[in-house]
This record gives sequence, C-alpha cells and structure tokens, in this order.
Amino acid sequence: MSTRVVQWATGATGRLALRAVIDSPDLELVGVRVYDTAKVGTDAGKLADRDPTGIIATDSAEEVLALDPDIVLYMGRVEHDPRGCFADIINLLTAGIDVIATGSSFIDTAAFDSARHEAIVGACEMGGSTFLGVGLFPGFWGEAVAPLLSRLAFDCEEITVRENLSYAGYPSTQLLFDIMGYGHPPDSTVPLMSDPSRAGGPFNSTATIVAKALGLHVAALEPYREVAVTDRELNVAAGRIAAGTVGAMKLGVRADCTALTIAVEHVTWMAPDVEPAWSEAGEGYHIEFEGQPSLRCSLRLGIHGEEHTEMGCLATAMHAVHAIPAVRVAGSRVLDLADVGAFVGRLT
Repeated sequence: MSTRVVQWATGATGRLALRAVIDSPDLELVGVRVYDTAKVGTDAGKLADRDPTGIIATDSAEEVLALDPDIVLYMGRVEHDPRGCFADIINLLTAGIDVIATGSSFIDTAAFDSARHEAIVGACEMGGSTFLGVGLFPGFWGEAVAPLLSRLAFDCEEITVRENLSYAGYPSTQLLFDIMGYGHPPDSTVPLMSDPSRAGGPFNSTATIVAKALGLHVAALEPYREVAVTDRELNVAAGRIAAGTVGAMKLGVRADCTALTIAVEHVTWMAPDVEPAWSEAGEGYHIEFEGQPSLRCSLRLGIHGEEHTEMGCLATAMHAVHAIPAVRVAGSRVLDLADVGAFVGRLT
C-alpha cells in the first residue's frame, strides 16, 4: 500500500519535494497546501513541472485535515511565522497525521523552545502521530555525518561543523545589511544579529543532537558572532560595503560537553581575502575533528556548476522525502536525527 502524502508549501524547497512525491512509485500525492493565492486551484503537476495529476492546490488547512493523509511534508514559512507554523503542526499531529518538517526551528524543538516542544509531544501522544525535523544545515550535515565520522576517532577535543558561503552574489539588502550586519561598523548594535544569541541560536539544535548521538551531556551553550572588516570598498549584489565595515562574519554556538567542545557555525564573506583563514577551506560544508586523527570532511553540492542555492533546496527536499518510511514505522513520538532509525535514499 502506498503512503498518502500532502505537500505543505511549494516554495523553492517545497516545489522540489512535490516533484519527488509525484515521481515516487511508493507515494501517493493526495493534497497540496499553498500560500500564494495565484497558485490556488492549480494542478499539482503544473506547480512541479510535471504532467497533470488531478490534485488541485488549496490554501485551506481545514481541507488538508479532511484529506486524512498519512503524512504531511511541512515546508511552511517557519522563519517568518514560527508561531503560526508550530500551530499548524500541532493541529496536524493532533489529528493523527505524521509530519516531517524543514526549518531550523524544527530540528530539535526542545533546544528551540521547551514549551513548544512539550506541546508537540502532547500532540503526538493525543493523535498517535510522529514528528521529525530535517534539513541540510542545520538538519543533516552535522546531525547525521559527524556521529558517523566519530567511528574513526581515537580521541577528540573539539568537533566543528561549518557551512562556508560567499554572499557577494546574494541580492537581499535587508537580510545582509539590516539583519546580519554587513556594511556596518564592527561594534554596531543596530543589526538584529549583532546580538550573539540571535546570531548563534539557530545552531543550538545541531550541537544538542550531535551531543546526544555521541552520548554526551551539554553543560552549556555559548552563542557567538565574530566579524572581520574589509580594508577596501566592496561592491556586491546587495549594495556597497565601505572600507572599515563588516565584510565577513562567523555566526555560531559552542557546546561545552566537558570532555569535548562541539562548535556549529555559519561562515560567510563578501570577498575571500577579508579574512583568508575563514575562507581557505572553500565554499561548502565542512566537519573538522581536532584529535587523533585530526580530520576534515567536506561536502560540496553542484560540482558541475549548478546553482548552489537550488542544489541546497533539492538536497533538503530529498532528505525529507527519503525520511518518510523511517517516520512511518517509528511509533508515536517526537524524533530527532540522533534517534531516528537509519534510512537511505531511493535512487532508482
């Protein structure tokens, strides 16, 4: 019997997940929930660049509940409306529908907000349903790969999980300047992420899940934000960055696990020579173990020149789709990637 699936949201990642569900011989698409009113009434196949499916997109959460699917792939706007998205998920779980969600707030709900975590636990108990949060970074690279690499270690003092990216081609002035703080003096408190707790908080979940997978206790979480200034004017897609203002930054969290430290960080720059030590490993995803043996494991998506962001969205979508069988047999509970059963991708 095939698994009945609803795709919730069809943005950059949701559209790719929708396509994978339509193409899968083991999954039956039964509904699509959209936010854009222009998409309402559109066949799912058109939204996913596929042939017509007969499944028509709706913006009604009540209609999704009435479909009684086995599972919802939830890819709503959690970064913009976390409260509303958590409410959606609790309603789905209470109705007995399993949920796999993407977004940093969902990777370890206990690390994000203990009250919301307890609400999700209660919804799973009431509905007999299962919840799992997945992603790429956070939501895969550290949580799934770092514990695997620990099999190679004799001893270790520090594990660093890192995403390295150039933001020179990213056009969002609001995100890069107003929120992150590019183009501001290094000591400015105006940008939202000048507060280390806001800058590093989204990475708490990766650190807590890696620690859990390794059988370690997190004694303390320390968020941090480090910046480097450019010695020359930079003209990038988001605008002009004056000399003497922030041209590279490192956002993250350090988890003190007594025996070792787990650092999870997002490193970005507007030119690689602003802080060469931060960009020397190149763009991509890196895990480093300081110990015996010391090691660096790297992942790069789109090795044939594909657009990096699209490849990241595709990887995130497929992680969610491939997790469906593991979630369906896991029992009624809140899962994370430290305790979900091992699963692999179906590649044929």
